[in-house]
Formats: sequence, C-alpha cells, structure tokens
Amino acid sequence: MSVNLMIKSGLHNHAKAVSYSAVPLMLLFVYFLNTYLNGYPEIREAFNSLILFTHLNFLEAESGTRPVFEIPSWLSIGMILWTSRGVYNSIRNAFTTIFSEARRAPFLPVLIFPFGFLVISFVMLGDYAMDHIDYSSLGQFGHLAKYLLGSLASVLLAFSIWGTTFLIYYRTPVKSPPARSAGLCSLFFLVSTTIFLMLFRSVMNLEFYSRLYGMVGELIYVLIWVYLGSLLFFFWAQFLHVSGRIDLFALEKIFLESASLSRPESAIEHFLFRHSERIFGKYGQHFRKGDFIFRQNEHSQTVYFIYSGKVVFRQHHEGRDVLIGVLHEGEIFGEMAHLLGESRIATAIADSDCFLFVLTPEMYVDMMHGSLPFSAKIIESLSQRISRMNDAAHPVDRASQIESLNAKLAGN
Repeated sequence: MSVNLMIKSGLHNHAKAVSYSAVPLMLLFVYFLNTYLNGYPEIREAFNSLILFTHLNFLEAESGTRPVFEIPSWLSIGMILWTSRGVYNSIRNAFTTIFSEARRAPFLPVLIFPFGFLVISFVMLGDYAMDHIDYSSLGQFGHLAKYLLGSLASVLLAFSIWGTTFLIYYRTPVKSPPARSAGLCSLFFLVSTTIFLMLFRSVMNLEFYSRLYGMVGELIYVLIWVYLGSLLFFFWAQFLHVSGRIDLFALEKIFLESASLSRPESAIEHFLFRHSERIFGKYGQHFRKGDFIFRQNEHSQTVYFIYSGKVVFRQHHEGRDVLIGVLHEGEIFGEMAHLLGESRIATAIADSDCFLFVLTPEMYVDMMHGSLPFSAKIIESLSQRISRMNDAAHPVDRASQIESLNAKLAGN
C-alpha cells in the first residue's frame, strides 16, 4: 500500500526537489570545512567522509576549484540556515502530499540541521581521536578505551540520524502520529539506509566516476545518493501514514468495489483486503431477516455499509407504518443522523440476511476527509436517495417543477 501511494502521489518528484536543495547545502558545508580546516587535512577528510559518506575533493583548495570570493563567517552561518530551510520546505511539501496537511514550523530547520551537524562533529572528533591518539600509555585498558570511543562515535551518529528523522516524522504532520510509531519508522529508516548505502557503494564506485567525469562525476554521485536516500525517507513516512490508517484504507477498498482492477497494484490491494478476516471480524456484523438495525427517533449516529443483503426503511406516520425506501448491496445509510445531528427519522429493518459494516462517526469522518472517491460515493448516494424520496413523496410537484424548469430553459 505504501509503494502504491508513493507511485500515485508522485513522491519521486519531491525526492528530486530535496536532492536539488540538499546538494548545495552539502557543497556549502564542505567548502567551509576546506576553508577553515585547511591546516588539518586529516580532520577535513574525516568530516567530508562522515558528512557525505565518502571523501569528496571537488572543493579542496589545492584542486584549483576554490571559489574566487570569500564569505564572512556570520553570513556563512546564515547561508547554511537558509539552505537548511530550503531542504525542510521540500520535505514539508512532500509531507503535505503524504499526510494531506503539514504543519508550518520554520523553527524546526533552524534547530534540526545545526543539531545534526553538531552531533556529527562530535562523532567525527571521536573517530579522529580513536585513530590518532596513542592508547599504549593506558596499558591493558588501551584497547578497551579505543573500542568504547569508537562505539560511542557510532552510537552518536546513529542517534543524530534517528533523532532528526523522528522530529520530522513526529512534528511535521498537522495530526502528529503516535510517538512509538514515529520512533519505529525512524529506526526502520536508519537501518534500511545503512543497508542501502552498503549496496550503493558496492555498485557505484566514486573513484571511477571521479576519474571519468571529474568534479561533475562527484556531483552526480552525490545527487543520485541524496535522491535515493530521500525516496527511502519518504517511503517510511508513507509507511507511517498507512500503518496508522490501514483499517480505513482496507474499508475504502471494500466499499469502492466498482473501482478499476486493471492495474496490478489495484488487483493486489483488492485481493488483500477483499478477504481480510480481521477487518470483517472487527467491523462486520450479521443481521437476520426481520432484525431491527435501528429504530425511528433513536439517538445513535452509527453509519452502515451494506456488504450483502437488502435493508428496508419504514416511517411511523399518522398511526401507520409507511415504506419509504429500500437499499441494496454497496449502499451506505445512517449518515444523515450524524451529518444533521438529529435522531433517526425512520426504522431500518433487514429485509433479508445481511452483512453490514458498522462505522463509528469518527471513522466515517476520517474516511470522508482522507478519501476523495469515498466522499464522491457518499455525495452520489445522498443525491440519489433525496431524489427518490422527493419523487415518492411529491410526484406531482416534482413533475411540475421539471416542466417549469424545461420551460424556462426553452425560453432562454
């Protein structure tokens, strides 16, 4: 479901926007490292390797590609924050597509990205200390200290990535997902990115592209990596959204039985949800012929979907029961009491053995807000029902209204 929604919503285009925004940020950051750490090549190389997952040398001073202008330090910090905000805006636009709405929080990039760079800086310093400090003076504890320092560096790096991802997953959507779910999806992103990075580096050799294309090859390498990493980032965000609404997605697929099944992903979703025992057991309810589903003037706002069978509606009027309508498989009823905030206007009775899906008002509202096809089905059902009720209650008035409307149209 997550992959299908990613394809339908075009999240790959948002991943391109993130990569186009993130690469200038990386270039700017590497430039500052090369400028201010020019006398410390080991530290600079460790920084470049840690930030960009590989050693990139296209901004080194000795390479002859150093920009001809100098940037004041106060302005350079502002440029980093500005480009960070551009990356966050690209992510926010993608989250608007995934979660329908995304919170405006311009302070987040100001906090998240500098925090990430700060933690990574400590990690780099720990990594540098692990390789350049003489631990022999510690005797038998030297190897243990080196191991603990290296482990601490790896833990801090993983925590910085997980924490930044968690803040974005948890705080960007208007309706924040459960913290536990956001934390798990952030962990999934961290693990999958690590595995994917190993595969990526084994397939694409940076040195080959650098020798073949020079600086352009390195830029393309970074661009491809950021793009693929962004796709992973959005996939787990989409997974987070789907996992919290899987019941609603399943009910939507069941209700919209007439949807096209020509595409493979639609056929797969249909197969998975059409016979889901958990969904049918959790929301389905059997009614035998003659059973009352609800009664007239009853104060309830439950909404029903007829999966199989037939339901009749009777209204007690002037001392007698009047048949006012019949609904069949695939139709929804009971929503008027919720929409109008009133009691039931009629009695619903199973006219045959029925299987109904029972929705709470909250679930009904969520489906209306989250599914345009479902909303369109509700509007169509209400329009047809009102039209049938008007025709049955006032056939003469209805005919006269149509004749009057036709006359006006002919006159115009």
